[in-house]
Amino acid sequence: MGSEREQRFSRMFRAHVAQVRGYTWTLVDSADCDDIVAATFRTAWQRFEQVPPLAEKAWLLGVARQHIRNHVRSERRRQALVGALESLRPPADVEMHHGRIDPITTGPLWQAIGQLSEAEREVIQLAAWHELQPSEIAVVLDISQAAARVRLHRARQHLETLLRDTGDEGVRDV
Repeated sequence: MGSEREQRFSRMFRAHVAQVRGYTWTLVDSADCDDIVAATFRTAWQRFEQVPPLAEKAWLLGVARQHIRNHVRSERRRQALVGALESLRPPADVEMHHGRIDPITTGPLWQAIGQLSEAEREVIQLAAWHELQPSEIAVVLDISQAAARVRLHRARQHLETLLRDTGDEGVRDV
């Protein structure tokens, strides 16, 4: 059946893999998502004794965040090289909105989110899309609970102001 450690890890994996994958999927291309999820759980296995039993999900999302940050840095370097190479040839025609949500229906929300700072977008995402409480957000961001509450409050206020400025009253409870 496996050791007790393997069984505990397996339970943790089954309980949280969907949330880790969802968090990762919103921040990186879907092609890279599974690699980052795998790296997150590899790190969790290697540091299993450090995983706080009452904050597993938040700890895992914090680890995923670090892997994502490393990936984003690498991706920026890769894209700079690709961009330099692409500038040598004429741009290809690209089909707009292929495989994406209709921007007309979600335009005001995405426009407002796009105006938030990276830190504001991240804290809103953790609260709204991943349903984390400020105490869990604090673990993911490696900040105090008070700082997490303040960041979330300010980000929500800023997003509400931006939505009000667009005239979209339909998006609430972020």
